[in-house]
Amino acid sequence: MTLDQLLWLSSRVAALTAFFTLAAALVTGQALRSAMFEGAMRNRDLSSLHRFLTICWVPFVLLHVLTMTVDGVARVSPIDLVIPFRVAYAVLPVGLGTIGFDLLLIVTVTSYLRRHLDPTAWRWLHRLSYLMFGVFALHALLAGSDFARPLVLAPAAGVVAFIAIVSLARLVFGRWETTAN
Repeated sequence: MTLDQLLWLSSRVAALTAFFTLAAALVTGQALRSAMFEGAMRNRDLSSLHRFLTICWVPFVLLHVLTMTVDGVARVSPIDLVIPFRVAYAVLPVGLGTIGFDLLLIVTVTSYLRRHLDPTAWRWLHRLSYLMFGVFALHALLAGSDFARPLVLAPAAGVVAFIAIVSLARLVFGRWETTAN
């Protein structure tokens, strides 16, 4: 196996793992604001799981980004990680990945600054998670050859559909009330 192949495989594995970890973090975040898992988990446990999952993505996203910057084929520079649509290779898919990464940074940093932000401002900034995940899904679909494989596409499409359905239900029906735990 060549170094380029190793970088490519590492990037793919890291990206897919980050995608599913971020999806799980989004689902647990939605569940905190709804009665989705009522009876199955206490909100305190669900909140702990959500916080844990929001940290789990870090090494996978960092590995994906690092392998992309080291990979001689992709030729992604560090500035391309924050300014979208600058690369010569796969401009739209990589640019979407950059936008998703920027949104991910905004959501993460503001989450750590939550105590110092106006609650309404924080809530709106945190809602960027939905846009971020949608951009990442589009990035993965356009850039990732893995999504051509049914074994990868089926669970990814299922996760995206589930998140979309729950999100639309929340938009249409508002916040679901939960019992105090």
